[in-house]
Amino acid sequence: MPLFHNRLTHTLKVAQIARRLAQHLSRADGSEAKLAPWGGIDVPAAEAAGLGHDLGHPPFGHVGETVLNERCEKHGLDGFEGNAQTFRLVTKLLRGGNYATPGLDLQARTLNGLIKYPRLRPEGQTGSHFKWNAYPTERRAFDDAREGSEEGAKSLEAAVMDWADDVTYAVHDLEDFLRAGRVPIARLLDPDGREMTRFVAAATNQLSPRDSSFDPERAEESFRFVGKTFLSRSKYYRGTAGDLAALQQASGEMINSFIGAVRVGDLHEPVRVPSQTLYAVKMLKQLPWYYVIHDPALATMQEGNRRLVGELFDDLLEWLPRAHADREPYRIPKRLLDLWSASEEEVGNETYLDETARAARCVADYIAMLTEAQAIDMHGRLRGRTGQSALDSWMAY
Repeated sequence: MPLFHNRLTHTLKVAQIARRLAQHLSRADGSEAKLAPWGGIDVPAAEAAGLGHDLGHPPFGHVGETVLNERCEKHGLDGFEGNAQTFRLVTKLLRGGNYATPGLDLQARTLNGLIKYPRLRPEGQTGSHFKWNAYPTERRAFDDAREGSEEGAKSLEAAVMDWADDVTYAVHDLEDFLRAGRVPIARLLDPDGREMTRFVAAATNQLSPRDSSFDPERAEESFRFVGKTFLSRSKYYRGTAGDLAALQQASGEMINSFIGAVRVGDLHEPVRVPSQTLYAVKMLKQLPWYYVIHDPALATMQEGNRRLVGELFDDLLEWLPRAHADREPYRIPKRLLDLWSASEEEVGNETYLDETARAARCVADYIAMLTEAQAIDMHGRLRGRTGQSALDSWMAY
């Protein structure tokens, strides 16, 4: 029996879909001429972008991202953003075959494929709603990766990765929550239409403010089409082997449909998605939000996660300079101490306002590298809770 998706399986499926989509575009009629403005499409780079696209996501996903952004802004940084953190990881914090060299030594085309939002954060911009893809400390690497690209436009491989991410999120999150009994497909598709009306109203209320051209009627029409052609086969899911097979077949057919509909665009819009397909994916992505994420059962957990990440950041930021002042830096977690030492000579460190800002970036880097279980464990250690062991293996690094 398949398990529910997690960050790792999501990443693997994004990479698979990115590869399939890149191959689809490369084999389309007239593809050579259509892809010429980009010098063709690099299928391995698109796949690699899919593999790397979520590396910078911190524990507890967007909740953790929001808290780290608030703390980083408070201490003189331009914030924290998952995509910018991914770029920082692959260009500076992680190590490849040559361990002495910062970063993974990826080709510029692969790095550009990871740039979902081709911009740095504008000066004075605050809050976690605006997205960008590099901190000032990585400006040089960002400019090198973007050399020759259309101003403000994603690369072809980044656009492929972005659509693969949307499709994976839309289909596989729905698959998980339907199996868990949290998305009532049968009620949504009931002929009386009451549940469909409630969902469509809530979804369009969320989507309309983000896009002035959003068409609620077209969105509803597209979602009803997906319901009729794909979701209807799983509306009475009860968990049997036959039910699971039907659900997975419907999921596979949806993915094939969402890949096959895509065409090569232009330099400003590298991947062109028909409006019906685009609306269908947007509406599918709203199902988990409406039925799960906004539910108090999850919202209460997220409040706890928010406090945990904030307290963990504050505790580590207080301890890091104190340990150095007390001449006890060896007591700091090894990975955090390594990050602090590396930041003394990192390219771009002149952009830090002061030592506190540099320490805040290191603490954010450290927390973003933790799993959720490790974050919970570290928080308990620093808050004096019982249950931890001095022999836990993960604390060795």
